[in-house]
Amino acid sequence: MADDVTAQQGSKVSRRSLLAAAGAVTGGTVLARMPRAARAAGRSFDAEADVIVVGGGGAAFAAAIGAAQSGTRVLVLEKAPAIGGTTARSGGAYWIPDNHLMRAKGVKDPKDDAVKLMARLAFPSVYDPEAPYAGLDRFSHGALSAYFDLAPQVVERIERAGVLRSQIAALRPGQIATGGVDWTHPEYHAELPENKAPYGRTLHPVDAEGGGGGSLMSGLATFARKQGVRVLTGQHVVQIATNEKGEVVGVQAQTPQGERLYRARKAVVFGSGGFTQDRSKVMNYLRGPIFGGCAVPTNTGDFIDMASQLGARLGNMRNAFLVQHVLEQALANSSVVDDLWIPPGDSMIMVNRFGDRVASEKTPYHEHTQSHFVWDTTRSEYPNLVQFMVYDSGVANDPYQAYGMPYPRPGTRAPYVIEGATIPELARNVERRLDKLRGRVSINGAIGPDVRLSDGFADNVQRTIDRFNGFAREGHDADFGRGSTPIQVSWGGPRRRGNDKNPSMYPISGSGPYYCILIGGGTLDTNGGPVVDASGRVLHVSGRPIPGLYGAGNCVASLAGQAYWSAGGTLGPAITNGFTAGENAIGEPVKEV
Repeated sequence: MADDVTAQQGSKVSRRSLLAAAGAVTGGTVLARMPRAARAAGRSFDAEADVIVVGGGGAAFAAAIGAAQSGTRVLVLEKAPAIGGTTARSGGAYWIPDNHLMRAKGVKDPKDDAVKLMARLAFPSVYDPEAPYAGLDRFSHGALSAYFDLAPQVVERIERAGVLRSQIAALRPGQIATGGVDWTHPEYHAELPENKAPYGRTLHPVDAEGGGGGSLMSGLATFARKQGVRVLTGQHVVQIATNEKGEVVGVQAQTPQGERLYRARKAVVFGSGGFTQDRSKVMNYLRGPIFGGCAVPTNTGDFIDMASQLGARLGNMRNAFLVQHVLEQALANSSVVDDLWIPPGDSMIMVNRFGDRVASEKTPYHEHTQSHFVWDTTRSEYPNLVQFMVYDSGVANDPYQAYGMPYPRPGTRAPYVIEGATIPELARNVERRLDKLRGRVSINGAIGPDVRLSDGFADNVQRTIDRFNGFAREGHDADFGRGSTPIQVSWGGPRRRGNDKNPSMYPISGSGPYYCILIGGGTLDTNGGPVVDASGRVLHVSGRPIPGLYGAGNCVASLAGQAYWSAGGTLGPAITNGFTAGENAIGEPVKEV
């Protein structure tokens, strides 16, 4: 429910007056005249707050909590009918290096190594551990270093304040392993030499009802409201209001009741999510084709449009936090609720349209999704655009193997599962399904004429199965190292009876039935947008901060670059940088209108 906000006395601003073009000046730099940048000089507003926060997810409410100190008046404006955003759909984990719970258990997380780990994964093309700033530019390296310092402080502070309590992910009550951490929950890149603390950085909120993103959002929103934060839903912020000096003084929103103009005396903080659900942005910015995303339908990258009008520098636009989806679910609704993390099932492979494996099926979701983006320079196509998840009845009928997405529970059916008594019959049925889907488009991926099985698909799948079965019997995947890293073993599924070599692999049956699920690439959300500094201030193309404008979360350029460090790699920076931005926003001077 939206809270009431008291309106100031005075007439409402007309749309014509809001659209008056204004030449803005920031730090002596003249910004271009942008006809959609709202100029609000000399006008009255519908409501006023010291700090306005745009968005209703984890980053936005962390910013609201950071700002709601010492009597600061904070107003949250959420585009959707309810708060929560994509955070509410998530697992609710947040990745916090060197956190207080790790330290309490004696687990050390050396800063130099942790920053190098983040740098290696975020910017692998320039990473050099022996070079100054590990091969990165000074700004990017500084952002990673600042995150290492700020993240544990923020989480400890919000815990002491009573916002929420954290626990190390997968810590078993009553069981203490080495360092007090459950060693069955490793980091996604635990095997890298830079990772000196591969267990314990991922935290979850403590919640008797099971935690998750809903629990995290409930804790943040409940505390924010107790601090006096006002929340309005159904508020589609479309423009940023500035004064004649180019300082941000408010925002304009479209609401069910009409146009509204809100005054921010000190600053506006955006935590409005990425642009996964805006097809034009996805097509023009992302480095690979995707079919859908976990992001809620309102995540259309509005902040990119508004900040660009003020001359903001953009960064990391080609990247996203990636995940695979069941293709037919993404084609039906680009805002996909269910994601394919690390798929369970030991007698299962994924192949491309030629029937070839292209990666370890147990690779973490962000890494595996990038295999969809491989470009074939000879055929001028994406051969892995759609991948085909093939498995046998040993997986389909075993509740310990088919225990999660995308498998239906044993004894039940799902419309996206294709069956065949033999591999050739399965291939024919898969081709028929592709024919039915032909011409379907979702976000940035389409079932076009190139998305069809090769002429020798069935024969090649059988050869691929025979090769995989040999690896399974030996316990070693010579092609892609399936089951060779801690996370692949931990998340790859339970060990089948009689399999004492590699629990992630088991020979696929020599007789049917066989099953196939079509898999497409997608996102948790994008993570490119206006560039912010360590304080959360949005930077102009000149490098100077735009006065009164802050951002955090997936709506800004992520300091993670192309990486997904581990579970919670999205919400860790979102909460940390959101809280930091909100806290710094209250130190801004009051802007004149």
